[in-house]
Amino acid sequence: MSRGRHPSAVTYADLAIDRFRQWPLTACRADCPPGRALSLPDRQIVHLHRGDLAEVHLTRPVISRLTTTLAASGRVDILPGTAWVEVHLEADNDLFLLESLVSLAIQANDPTHPRDPIAYCPQAVPGSRRRTPLSRA
Repeated sequence: MSRGRHPSAVTYADLAIDRFRQWPLTACRADCPPGRALSLPDRQIVHLHRGDLAEVHLTRPVISRLTTTLAASGRVDILPGTAWVEVHLEADNDLFLLESLVSLAIQANDPTHPRDPIAYCPQAVPGSRRRTPLSRA
């Protein structure tokens, strides 16, 4: 995995926001501060509360289907009791993984398909910050 570092003033969260500029997402302030978010017209699907971590709203059915694959990455944690996963942003390859997961999140949160109700950010739910590393699942 590439561990290329970028200038200290630029975080991987900054690079992620830049990568999604041409996607059908809107960059905005996260509903649950601090940080930024990427949003579909009716819901935020990516939260960037820190420069080295992204939360992605995949929906519970998608997380259930992908648990084994996500575990193999070693870069993703499921947030218990939520439809969100955390992606560790510490290398350029992590941004590629994030792009793949955001693509899935866009599809999973498409308003023309059955989907989870709007899920609150784990940052805003007390006790949900306990991570479940998938590599131990």
